[in-house]
Amino acid sequence: MQESHIKSAIELLKIQVASTKYNYRSLDFEIIRRESSLDIITPEEFYRNYIKNDICFNYPYLFSSIPYSVPKGDGGVRKFHFLETHLRILYYSLGFYFLDLTKDVRIELKGIQDRSFMYTHYGADINPASLGRSDIDYKKDYQKFTSKIRKTARNAVKDGKIAVLHLDIQDFFHSIEHSLLTQVLREQALPEAQLRLKYNEQTRLTIREILFLIMQRSEGLPISQHNIISNLLSHLFLHHLDCYIREIQLELGSSFLLTYHRYVDDMFITVKFPIGESNQSIGTKMLDISTRIGEYLSGNLALSLNPLKTRLDIISSEDEVDSLIERSRLVSFYQPLPDEGGEPPKTTLSRTVEILTKLKAEYKERGHVSRLSTNDDLALKQCFQNAVIQYTDIEDVKKQLEKVLQDFPSALIPKSMKVLVFLISRVPIVLKSLIEHVSANLCDLRPSLITLYLAENLMLIEQYRNEIDDKIVDLQKKSSSSYIYLLSRLVIPSIPSRDRYINIENCELEEHSSIIYQIRCGIIAEKRGFHGVAYNHLLNTLQEWCFVHRESSNKKSRNQYNCKDVIKWLEPFTDHSDIIFVMTMFDRRNRNTISHPGDEGVEVLTIDNLEYKQHLEKLNSFFNRIYPRLLR
Repeated sequence: MQESHIKSAIELLKIQVASTKYNYRSLDFEIIRRESSLDIITPEEFYRNYIKNDICFNYPYLFSSIPYSVPKGDGGVRKFHFLETHLRILYYSLGFYFLDLTKDVRIELKGIQDRSFMYTHYGADINPASLGRSDIDYKKDYQKFTSKIRKTARNAVKDGKIAVLHLDIQDFFHSIEHSLLTQVLREQALPEAQLRLKYNEQTRLTIREILFLIMQRSEGLPISQHNIISNLLSHLFLHHLDCYIREIQLELGSSFLLTYHRYVDDMFITVKFPIGESNQSIGTKMLDISTRIGEYLSGNLALSLNPLKTRLDIISSEDEVDSLIERSRLVSFYQPLPDEGGEPPKTTLSRTVEILTKLKAEYKERGHVSRLSTNDDLALKQCFQNAVIQYTDIEDVKKQLEKVLQDFPSALIPKSMKVLVFLISRVPIVLKSLIEHVSANLCDLRPSLITLYLAENLMLIEQYRNEIDDKIVDLQKKSSSSYIYLLSRLVIPSIPSRDRYINIENCELEEHSSIIYQIRCGIIAEKRGFHGVAYNHLLNTLQEWCFVHRESSNKKSRNQYNCKDVIKWLEPFTDHSDIIFVMTMFDRRNRNTISHPGDEGVEVLTIDNLEYKQHLEKLNSFFNRIYPRLLR
């Protein structure tokens, strides 16, 4: 990774954070904006202080990931990861590193794919050469994706039948194996790029360890709102699948026009058949294609298709295309069919009011509302169009909204929370009532996930006037919830401590990579729950630190340098308690099951998390005392 990648990462983050006020309404970016944490970081210092020699591993608080869950649909949850600013810069820098690494192959294949009717999207179009010209609005990219599918289907059905195969990968983001990701990216890079960017085994290992620190496992990429880099990396991960689809396309030949559309892991494959081809014959051919794709994903990328989202449609008329568009959510952010044209804001809002009125009536009659229809859901999202946003600021419109939103059941708000919070924000009396409702629910020691998500959405609207700040702060003092902690940072900015994991100066870590190697291995082992291994690396760190500072007269190799050598070198700088501490650490390692596996002649004791933390604290106290004496 180079300083240029870090510079690009910081610049892109600043663009996203600046947009937070107006478009993204993202908890992640809003926290970063309020803490102004990007303002004090320069690429040069970031590279020197943290990236060089992997020193970032010695700053786990700055480079930490906080997992939390948000509601998803009716009763489901989605696991998000909040990345502290320094870790987010590092993660975004990885994205630019991989863009640089795969640039030549991507540019060459892009033209070939377009000419072969293969279109892939990842929710953005990052331009590393001119970030200001990058398109980072996922809505625009998703609309391109759905628009191309609609046009493909409409053109193909004019003189034949088409089969539309919709595929989705099961739990995609959380299933990507880090080792496979680094391997797939290596195969997309020319030898010159790998050599220039030092994409060797050591680099790939470090990348896997960084991803492990984020996810606390060897699989998965972090997801959160508008996380461009996770979309990018997962998009690149499916490069092999794209190549395999091209193989299938070539096998079918020009008589069966296969078109491939992919938005990250959401895939539509359309194949054109003669008008006289039977549906049974078409179904058999398409089943073979979907089976082959599923087999390929399983055998090569350790992924599997989601059977609940796998669907085949065989279409022979334009009316059936319209039905497919609505059923498959290919209307993007809702446009009245056909695609062309649009509608005035008044019409959009009238339809929204009609949907909300229907929901209220259904809830009153049945006590619950089934999942929103695709068309209704997309129609509500239409409220975020600029023309509609401006229209809802008119007083007469606010009165119209007040009529439908007054006494709107709070149980229905999760159905389309962002839209409803926005509409409610236009009606002061209803907004006040909702805030009071959320405030009352925040009095619980363990408020529901829906309440917290609703609190987040309220805290990010322009009309919010800090009404529930005190409740969030009080709750944070009593709760260990990561989500509550993050919401409290919207109230009281709290940049993480800069304390090192082990109190060894950066200049020494830069000079002696062998020390940071031991620190890195220890941290990874601790995160994996292997505290015996972590303890060994903890002592190895001390031993290596003493070894690199040893007297010039001591010619022993690392393997020969032992406890007595360490004590002898430390003797001029330490008191008796420090010597006893060092002896204790060596003795404890010798009674560790990791050091003597299966040795029946040795009494072994397993090291747990508590004991590891205690010795880590003592070791840091030891370094704090030794450094001033060493410098005299």
